Amino acid sequence: MKTLYFISLVAFLFLLKPVTSQAQDSTGTINVFLDCRRACDEGHVRNEIQFVNYVRSEEDADIHLLITSQRTGNGGEEFTLEFIVRDEELGGDKTLTYFSAESDTRDERRSELNNYISRGLFFYLAEKPIAEELTIYHNISEDTQPTQRVDNWDNWVFDINADTDIEGEESEKEFSLRGRISAERITPEWKFEFELQQDYDRQTFRDDDEERVFTREDREAELLLVKSLNDHWSAGISSEARRSTRNNYSLLLEGSPAIEFSVFPYEEFTSRQITFRYRFTFGRYDYEERTIYGKLNESQMQQQLSSRIEFTQPWGEFETWINASAFLNDFDRKRLDTRMQLDFRIYRGFSIYISGEYALINDQLSLPAGGITDEEQLLNLREQLTSYSYEARFGLQFSFGSIFNNVVNPRL
Repeated sequence: MKTLYFISLVAFLFLLKPVTSQAQDSTGTINVFLDCRRACDEGHVRNEIQFVNYVRSEEDADIHLLITSQRTGNGGEEFTLEFIVRDEELGGDKTLTYFSAESDTRDERRSELNNYISRGLFFYLAEKPIAEELTIYHNISEDTQPTQRVDNWDNWVFDINADTDIEGEESEKEFSLRGRISAERITPEWKFEFELQQDYDRQTFRDDDEERVFTREDREAELLLVKSLNDHWSAGISSEARRSTRNNYSLLLEGSPAIEFSVFPYEEFTSRQITFRYRFTFGRYDYEERTIYGKLNESQMQQQLSSRIEFTQPWGEFETWINASAFLNDFDRKRLDTRMQLDFRIYRGFSIYISGEYALINDQLSLPAGGITDEEQLLNLREQLTSYSYEARFGLQFSFGSIFNNVVNPRL
């Protein structure tokens, strides 16, 4: 009887026909491929802007709307909206830029972003029948006339963050405390950043009447000052002070002048950038335990050459980062880090992503001579000796069916 009831229920569910709204006549409006790259709330856009058709693939689109975002110097966010025309009869490509203040709420940010999306789409709808159903509103206020803004903070932004995490069960407890204070001032000519943070983790294990406690602590202060020289060159200096039980530092002090060259003008960073940076570092290191090289403290000079390549285009995203470093008094003490990520749209509804990291490591000067215990290894409380590290990911996504993507249904 139970089996018959289950079969009847499944059959009933399959016979149900979901009620959805129909896509608008494609001859009356335009088809838009919304390509947010996590920079917008896609469901909110489709629900609020209903005078266009949203399609799942750029091959079916009249307009490819590519939205990217970057953090701004005042703690806010800059959104770049690229309206890429696939139907030449609609006109040419357009780009809009929207700045959101750090104080904006999530709802304020996404609502204003929708306004900018609507403004950009209006241009391509002027000759479409649906234009007769659209109305443009102009809110007139005392602030309508452009005025020179007065910034009482002179571009300074301050952040204070603190959080704690408490977990436990009968035989295990964990307590974590993290704090961060930062100050920054970013203008087209100068960039100043200062950050102070501390992480503290304590894990307690109880086995019969025995209790074991393991702690890990990391304190760090960083400062960065950069001067823009022109559209392609920048120069700066950074410094760092750190204490880390995991890395065996009772005190690390580093100072680094650096220079950077950008192949493309810096203003194009939202869509493409290729940069090369050279940095020279002088460091003083005091260790909690004697290292495998018999040192309790030492001074070292190090040089680094790094490059970053990043493209955000309609076909997807590509990013790679390479960093090579070596100590000047011993070139055998060196390191090479590489990181790569690719999100590539191959064809309608079919895309792949590949990411990976690899490092050749021969610069672990702070490793303690006494080694580490099994517990410290399992809990990752101490840095371990290694000549390399790697991580790789690969995935694909394939979707098919209706080309339209208009309906938003938040139920259940």
